[in-house]
Formats: sequence, C-alpha cells, structure tokens
Amino acid sequence: MRKIKQSLSLVVCMLLVMSVLAACSSSNKEKDNSTPAPSTGTESASPTSEASPGEVSTDPISFDMFVNFSWYSLSWADPAAKSITSKTGVTLNITKPVSDDNQKMNIMLSNRQLPDFVLLDKTDPALQRMIEGGLLYSLEELIDQYAPEMRDVLPKEALANYKAADGKTYALVSFIEGEQYVEAAKKYNALVGSNQPTWSIRQDYWEEIGKPDISNPDAYIAAMEQIKAKHKNKIGFYTNANNVPNAKHLNVSAIVGLGTANQFGVQPLIKEGDALKSGLRSTEYQNVIKFLNKLSTKGILTKDSFIDTKDIFTQKINNGDAVSYAFTIGDGTKVPADNSSTSYAVMAPFDSYKQVRDGSGWTAIAIPKTNKDPKRAIQFLSFLSSEEGHKLTKWGVEGDTYVDAAQGPHYHMVDGKATYLPAYWADKQKDWNGVAEKNGLSEYWLTANSTWWNGPEWDATDKSFIEYNKMFGDHISYDPTLVGLELEPTSKLGIMEKKIIDLYASYYSKIIFAKDEAAALALYAEFIEKADKVGLAEIEQAWTDTYKAKMANR
Repeated sequence: MRKIKQSLSLVVCMLLVMSVLAACSSSNKEKDNSTPAPSTGTESASPTSEASPGEVSTDPISFDMFVNFSWYSLSWADPAAKSITSKTGVTLNITKPVSDDNQKMNIMLSNRQLPDFVLLDKTDPALQRMIEGGLLYSLEELIDQYAPEMRDVLPKEALANYKAADGKTYALVSFIEGEQYVEAAKKYNALVGSNQPTWSIRQDYWEEIGKPDISNPDAYIAAMEQIKAKHKNKIGFYTNANNVPNAKHLNVSAIVGLGTANQFGVQPLIKEGDALKSGLRSTEYQNVIKFLNKLSTKGILTKDSFIDTKDIFTQKINNGDAVSYAFTIGDGTKVPADNSSTSYAVMAPFDSYKQVRDGSGWTAIAIPKTNKDPKRAIQFLSFLSSEEGHKLTKWGVEGDTYVDAAQGPHYHMVDGKATYLPAYWADKQKDWNGVAEKNGLSEYWLTANSTWWNGPEWDATDKSFIEYNKMFGDHISYDPTLVGLELEPTSKLGIMEKKIIDLYASYYSKIIFAKDEAAALALYAEFIEKADKVGLAEIEQAWTDTYKAKMANR
C-alpha cells in the first residue's frame, strides 16, 4: 500500500510539474505575441520585433487625447465622431488647456506622464522636448510593425521632411501641401481654397454708395468713410486681431499681420542677403501700421478688433455689425442677421497682396510611450489617413439630395471625384463653424491629407472658385525653407523672444491708435529701439544660423 501511495504521489508530482511548465510556455507565447505594455516614458520602449500587423481590431477602446489649443471646441459627441467609433471601435476623450500658455503641457512633460495622443502645432517646442526626452514612439517603428499600409496613403513628405536628428519621424503632420497636393489643386482651379485669407465687405452698404473702387488702400478708406457716415453705429474695419499677446514666437504671421491678412505683403521673416530679419523691420509692416493708424484716426477701426474673442468676433459678423472684416473665403460671404437679402462679398486683393506658403502643414499628432495600446493607436491613425477615413472625418455622407448639415447627404461622385452637393457647400460657406458644430465634419484633422481633405470642395467648373483663383492665384508662392526656426522658450534666446513679444503687445495698440501718422511712426521707432536692446538682433542671428544649417543639409 505504501508503494502504491508513493507511486501515486510521484505521478501527481510529475503531472503538476508538467502543468506548470506548460503554463509557463503558454504565458511566454502570449507575451511574445502581445502588444507592447504601456510605458511610463522613463525607458526606451519599442514594439516587439516579432509582432505582425494581423487583423485590425474594432473592439471598444478609449484613448485620451490632449489638444494643445484652448480654442478647440469639439468633444467627440457629434455624428462624425460616432461614425468613426462605429468603424474603428475607438473613442477619444479630448482635453485641452484653459489658455495657450503651454502650462498644462509643461506640467505633463515635467511629470513624464502623457496621454495616449498629443495633438499640437508642428512648431510647438513641446514636440521637440518630447522627442529629446525619448517620450514618443517613432512613426516608422509603429507603421512597419502594425500598419504597413499606411505608407501607401501618406503624402511622401510626411515620412521624409520631418525627421529628427536620429533620422526618425516622431509626429504625423497634417495639411501638407506637397507635390501631390499642388498638382491636384491646379488641376481643379483650387490652389486658392476656402481658407484663403481675405477681406470682405457688406454688399448692401457698398451698393448704397454706388460700389466705388476699393482696389487699393486709399480708395478703400474713401469708400469706408462714406459708408460710416451713413451707418455710424457699425464697426468699420473689423480685423479679428486679438491673438498678438498670445503669440508664442516672433516669426509668426499673427505678429506682423495685425488682422490685415496678406493685403500688404508683410511676412514674419525677410531675407536680406544670406541673413534673416524680423518682418517687424520691413517696409511692408510699416505700411500696415500707417494704414491701420489712418483708419483709427477716421473712426473706421475701433479697439473691438483687438479685444474681442473669436466667439464675439463671429457673433458680430453674423449679426452684421461690421461693414468690412478680415477672415477667409470660407467665412467671407456670410449673410447678416439684420438683412437676409444681402451678404458679405470677398474683396479682390490689393496689388500688394502676397501670400508665401511653406506647404509644410500645420498640426502634428504624436503617440507617447504612455499610450495604453500603441498597436491600436497607429492602426487608428492609419484608418484616418486612408480615403475612407477622410470620408468620415471630412466628406460626410454620400448621396444626391441634401437634407440638412447633420444628416447629409454631403457629397456625391462627379467624374470619379468626391464633390460636395451645392446646397450643402452653400450652407458651409455661409456658416463654417456653425455647420461644423452640427456634424463634426472638417474638425477632426488628426491626419488630414490636404489632397483628400480639400478634394470635395474642388470643382473645376465652380464659377466662384475659378474667379477666386484668378483673383489670388498670382499672389501666391511657396517657400518651405523658412520653417523649423522656432526658439526653445526656456533658453536664453527664448526668454528674450518672450520679452520682445510682451514689449510688442504693450506697443502695437498705442501705435495703431496714435493721434496721427507721425506719432505712430515715432512710437514704432521707439519699440524697435527697445526691442534691439532686449536682443532682437541676437534672435535674428539665431534664425540665420539655423536657416543656414538647414539649407546646407538640403
């Protein structure tokens, strides 16, 4: 009996050992095939090399996404978001900062605790800090492991023009206007699109004074004086230029434009030989302040333009409170609430109008190593990058009979190309933001390919845009060499830059609303002198050095 018990015990022990070994083997196999575990961001994590793309999961998953723009308004609760979730299983929990001071972003970086996605301006220094801190997955790494099809749909510039010093790409840039885009845009008379900066004028008031010439600054001012004499309670020229104090860098259009868009050809940076200088020194900028000062002394320009928020600006335009305003073609033909029988009209550009595009895109989305499921994350971005992804994020519902902005249909196919239904496009043109709030289309630009994104708006036979392209086309050029020159805010030069921006914020309103042109120019000279004492020339030298280094590597 004892021998039988001992034999049974031995058998049981052997079975237990075999069971444990089998379990360990199974566990190891599961680990080998699993998605990388979330990283704290303190180690150099990378996807498992043996992993393969496999079938794309549509199981429900929520990703946290931080959008580093305080003005961003959507919350993944609209028809577009619901359609994306139904197709991918992905829900985005979107958060944003209270103000555009990078405070929240800096706290996350200091703690090395980032959400699943970060969406920010491609020039935001926080992106470089994340790269240098080893906090992000490289796109090539994730794409090759989990979404190789993504290479076939991205513009070629996306994985070629945005590499870090180590030769890897850490963020996907949207709205690139590369070779593919420019070729398609010219084909469809769409080099000038709905986002083209313009001025608009209220047609009923313009017609009331006989539609005089407004093709140059002096003629425009004369016409505005006539209209203001008849409509004293209206804002004359409304510039929507309230973002100057929030500018993060000196080499941005918000600094030099002052709401005049590109009418005077002023650029953030100018080339003098092989050196770069601030556009604040340019003759074009001085023409801007002379023009705005003249408007202010005649009561045509008021301080509303420089203190109203974007929401208030939009509300006043919708109400018809302005005679003329600066915005874009897409928002340039609004119907004022106080007279539904008229509308605003996009003005032809002055001869001095100049827009220099860099074509390098706008926003960038990055996947931090704290992402809970990088495989699902890159496959989600791959889907959004595809043509089908653009249908859900921008094109909308296909069909032939327009019902409303929420339901659609929004587009139909014309000669093999998606084209917005005229009724929907007309509604969109009249109230871009309002329509976007109803359907969510055009607002989730995480991976926007400019060709597919803008394609439905393009109609080679559209008389309006044929005319707009004639009006503005010759005033547009491309120069991708003046990007990527931003200074690190916490560096010595970055601190100087912030001091000059603050100095400028304290001066520009005084310059514009000075008692006359002589006083305005005196204040301008005073500002430049103080800016030079703070270190403007040193900042310009830093821009020049970076520019030369970039050009040497091209």
